[in-house]
Amino acid sequence: MSDLSDRLHTAPFVRLLVPFIAGIVLGDLFRPEFKWLFLGLSITFFLLLPYFITVTFKRESLFGIILIPVFLFLGLFIATDLRYVPQPLPEKGYFAVVDEYPIEKEKSYRAVIRLLEPKIKVLAYFEKSDSLSLVEPGFVVWFRGRPDQLRKTGNPFEFDYQAYAIRNQIGHRIFIKHKDYHFLAGQKRPNLAEESLIVRDRLIKIIEDCGLKGEILHLVSSVSLGAREELEPEITQSFSKTGVTHVLAVSGMNVAIIFVVLEFFLRFLNRKKWGIIIQTLLILAGVWGYAFVTGLSASVLRAAAMFTFILIGKTLSRNANIYNSLAASAFVLLCFNPSLVYDVGFQLSYAAVFSIVYFHPFLYRLRYFKYWVPDQIWIMITVSLAAQIGTIPFLLHYFHQFPTWFLLANLMVIPLVTVILYLSCIVFAVAPIVPFWGVIMTKVLEWAGQGMLFSVRFVEKLPYSVIEGIYPSDFTLFLIVIFAVLLTVFLLYKIRIALFGSLISVIILLLLSNLNTYKKLAQREIVVFNLPGKLLVAFTHGRETIWLTSDKNVTVEKLKPYTKPYEGFRGIHRSKIICLTDSALVVFGSFAHNQNFVNFKGIAIYLPVERKRNSSDLNYLPHSDLVILSGKNKAELPLFKEKFPDAVLVENRTSGNGFENSDYPLFASNEPKYFNATTGGAVRIALKAGANHSSKIQRCGYFSSE
Repeated sequence: MSDLSDRLHTAPFVRLLVPFIAGIVLGDLFRPEFKWLFLGLSITFFLLLPYFITVTFKRESLFGIILIPVFLFLGLFIATDLRYVPQPLPEKGYFAVVDEYPIEKEKSYRAVIRLLEPKIKVLAYFEKSDSLSLVEPGFVVWFRGRPDQLRKTGNPFEFDYQAYAIRNQIGHRIFIKHKDYHFLAGQKRPNLAEESLIVRDRLIKIIEDCGLKGEILHLVSSVSLGAREELEPEITQSFSKTGVTHVLAVSGMNVAIIFVVLEFFLRFLNRKKWGIIIQTLLILAGVWGYAFVTGLSASVLRAAAMFTFILIGKTLSRNANIYNSLAASAFVLLCFNPSLVYDVGFQLSYAAVFSIVYFHPFLYRLRYFKYWVPDQIWIMITVSLAAQIGTIPFLLHYFHQFPTWFLLANLMVIPLVTVILYLSCIVFAVAPIVPFWGVIMTKVLEWAGQGMLFSVRFVEKLPYSVIEGIYPSDFTLFLIVIFAVLLTVFLLYKIRIALFGSLISVIILLLLSNLNTYKKLAQREIVVFNLPGKLLVAFTHGRETIWLTSDKNVTVEKLKPYTKPYEGFRGIHRSKIICLTDSALVVFGSFAHNQNFVNFKGIAIYLPVERKRNSSDLNYLPHSDLVILSGKNKAELPLFKEKFPDAVLVENRTSGNGFENSDYPLFASNEPKYFNATTGGAVRIALKAGANHSSKIQRCGYFSSE
């Protein structure tokens, strides 16, 4: 354990990074008005530090303790100060700058734009026109409309796009018709990031002119320049399932290749007095130049910053602590953009690099190979394994799958990544001068791209290539990480208390697993999803779910973005999709459906058809415990409230015909049995287990607050 303690002692940024990140995370709990309080507290504790700078051990320990609140409150200040809170915008004319190349969709072009006043980003959907295909980043556009604030759907276990967009400084979106926008001729105001996208597009054009086409062009562009926009979803999915999706985004591996090549060719400078400084500056120029031509994406900026601190630390001190350099780079990045702490790429990057730095030396020493080729293969295996150790928790948490053949896939793909990167750089340099040689090198580049695609698809087709459907809870995943850490400490440092702690965590995991199994077998609930204009309801009993939808052309694939996360976290083993418009009687276990009426576990549910009803129509309806209004239903809520005073009313309609715009007297918006899925998110109705209760509904509420 002394070895680990020594490493941490010489890496002060690692110890400071922990309270700093904790402050950033806790900053989400406070309003921006508290930022000056946090800054004052941070400065106060900082001013106390000189008192503890002494040689006595007691005060030296207190010095380290006082540093914790300094960086904790600093993280709180930065998080609250830089937090973006979207505000409503009026309908009027706006001038904006296109921030990226527009991406063609079925009926529109999508692009992020920067408003000139106010200075915010908006996700814009432009109605299709011929002029959009010629638009580049930096073009100035005038449009009229009202950008709407992004809203959270609130569906169960769904990716929170609203939070993701806001952390990227995007809080609004708008669809602009062709007559409401036009681009200003000759007007361009690109920033540095937009200029880099234009340069990247010019480089892609070079290899395209040399004969590279189709999916191989998109693959090579993604691997060498990070241009993933045109990459086919099937290819992205194949790379994800084989555990090599990291090669599709320019990140640490690409920058490492550039770093190693430059260091190799510039190593002669080490022999001179000032050579090491010149070498450092040239390598940094090469790394950041590569970051610029690849579009200055978040992943390449992280990697460039990481290698910058490592190289500077190495230049200033031959014995520089790499943990300290990595922590320092993370600290600087978080100071400029605290939202990075929630970025999946940021988490995976640093987890992988920290894990490689720590575990690779131990893994590499397990075997010794005399010859160069097997030694290089062993290095790739141990590096891939070390990286996977650190990223497994994140893969399970975010992607709910584990690629079993990741070692084989990395062995086949990583050498091809190096070849593609080298060849791409050669083509970029040679093709404009000697087009003939550019065409020849591009042909070799095409073979390398085809080899990579073949390798990935070969591994994907191997038996049990990926274990899917892994949905651990956050607490379960936390216990797994604790177990892994304690077991690693025991194996490396032979500390018995660590072994005891790992056994305790296993026992808790087993108890928790049995408890979760019982809860899943006993679960009984109805969930109304937030799909404006459409109906999607989940009826769950134990590990079975019936999906009721209003879409006649529905398919399993169409519903998968909603059904897969729900079924995964709820542990569903059997499910069935039923359309509301089916006229035939459907009976499936405790579920019965006939036209607009459903009975589930004794709960009578009424789903009105899309037409306006009056009070006389409702007199002929049977008793209902739950009423769900969806689509463009024109029925008025107060009528149902009067007819079914004890029923739960759930609304999910696109038109403004709900109680807000009703001609009838309004009832309280905080009515305990009224829920609007469109504004509040998915609604969950939990049912009681027994059948002898007069009220079969146990509780109801929005899913996000359950």
